[in-house]
Amino acid sequence: MMMRGGRLMGLSSQVLGMRCFSTEIFVSRLSFYTTEEELKDIFSPFGNVKEARLMRDRQTGRMKGFGFVKYSSQAEADKAVKAMNGRILRGRLVFVEMAQGPKSE
Repeated sequence: MMMRGGRLMGLSSQVLGMRCFSTEIFVSRLSFYTTEEELKDIFSPFGNVKEARLMRDRQTGRMKGFGFVKYSSQAEADKAVKAMNGRILRGRLVFVEMAQGPKSE
């Protein structure tokens, strides 16, 4: 961490309390039977879904129970998080939050 021009350098915006501007959301605790098409359909009422992808195990190809949905704008992503976090999908309580970028060291 360095001081430069009166500002702290090297801290992420999350540490400083600023919100990251992301158009991608993270959806966890999904049913293992959820499809990418179903994920897209579930989240499309909140805006233009550019991409919906589910994470799979590399060896087995089986769904890991979480995925990402990318919107055209941050406002759409915010609306989806507020509406879908804590909802029941396919009999499971799912959690939805703004996706975080890769951690830098």
